[in-house]
Amino acid sequence: MADEIEEFGEPIQITETDIAEANRLSLSCPICAGAVEKNVADSSLSPVVCLQCGTLYHKACWEQHSKCAVLGCEHKEARPYGTDVGPRLVINYSDLPKHVPSRPSYNGRTQQLKEQEKQRQRESGFWNNLFSRILRAFGWRE
Repeated sequence: MADEIEEFGEPIQITETDIAEANRLSLSCPICAGAVEKNVADSSLSPVVCLQCGTLYHKACWEQHSKCAVLGCEHKEARPYGTDVGPRLVINYSDLPKHVPSRPSYNGRTQQLKEQEKQRQRESGFWNNLFSRILRAFGWRE
């Protein structure tokens, strides 16, 4: 045994917090080991979450067990998964700065570029225009 400790180092200690965190991150119900999914047709399989440790359960499994199954938690209250749990951040117009810089207008520039492209198409022949479009499509510069 002493040789094993020297070879592998100290044994890993798993705490109740580690177990609770693993259960909270799991997508399987700790009672039936089935997948807990959000959109299910059967309301008894809809997800609920323990209010203390955040572990997901099927609604029917929670009601049958009537408390959290996580080692060390055993909380007796759950809520439907995805429900509002507290205050929301509310931003009013008065919270925004008085002067917000306006974004530059690109309408005139865009229109100018469109006109330049039309002029270039009119000036060049059909085959030159087609060839330049093919080159641009493949990433080549004129």
